[in-house]
Amino acid sequence: MGATGTPILQPHSLRAGLSSVPGGGRRRKWDKIALLLVAPWVLHLAVFVLYPLFIALYGSVAEWDILSDEMTFVGFVHYRDLLSDPDFFKALRNSLVYLLIQVPASIVGGFLVALLLNLPELKGRFFFRGVYFLPVILPAVVMSIVWQWMYATNTGVINYFLSFFGVDPVPWLTSERYSMPAIGLMKIWNDVGFYAVLFLAGLQGISSEVLDAAKVDGVNEWQMAWYIKIPLLNPVVVFSIVMGTLWGLNIFTEPLLMTDGGPRGSSLTTLLHLYQQGFIWSRLGYANAIGVTSTLIILVLTQIERRLLERTSY
Repeated sequence: MGATGTPILQPHSLRAGLSSVPGGGRRRKWDKIALLLVAPWVLHLAVFVLYPLFIALYGSVAEWDILSDEMTFVGFVHYRDLLSDPDFFKALRNSLVYLLIQVPASIVGGFLVALLLNLPELKGRFFFRGVYFLPVILPAVVMSIVWQWMYATNTGVINYFLSFFGVDPVPWLTSERYSMPAIGLMKIWNDVGFYAVLFLAGLQGISSEVLDAAKVDGVNEWQMAWYIKIPLLNPVVVFSIVMGTLWGLNIFTEPLLMTDGGPRGSSLTTLLHLYQQGFIWSRLGYANAIGVTSTLIILVLTQIERRLLERTSY
């Protein structure tokens, strides 16, 4: 009994009381139904995420015979070979060059396009929104083939137009100097529409009261974009940079179809190098080591970007 004469319920009595509450059986039945509903997701996670992750990690420290499907543990031999592989470091450097060319230009271009598409006085803005987003939904294979034709040295449309300005034909895809930047320029055209849609959604989410107050204070359009809109769009900026880094370091289809990593490895990327080692040279263990190392590099870069760019308050 308590000081006021009311009985004090003990934990075991509470459990006993809950079990006797009407509907307790239904709650246990609901738990079973909930587990049944969650089971497909758990099965998908186990089969398509956890199991491949385990195979990749174990395969990177094993010698994997693709014919017999036998995996023999060899330790960190593949990682040691990776550190002395000049092709891997060349592929990593090419991926970083592509990243520095494509991601900033695509994000800045997408932001500028979003500013234009957000103007209420712009006629046909809904049409232009669809036009700018159209390259995003194009299949990468089709886009690569079309741009390969456009980049052709003697018959390409790009060099044809440059000839009107007295520019000699540029070997876009057959030159070690231009091959990776050329792929980066193509992807800028492809990704600007995606980032424009992200920034456009962010701009339309900014309160009109904030913008109206800035106009009353005499803020011009440039100051409003730099000091008000961009800080308020920080989550969109962080998401765009992180996703651009993920996609940039995993570019594969375009260099495979357009240059096959050439000439002389000038457009070789980490994922293309992984593909060549694993599926052309049948070095599956070494390919797993490339994949694990590339994943760790991506995780480190994205975490650094988030810490540098994320803001918790404005």
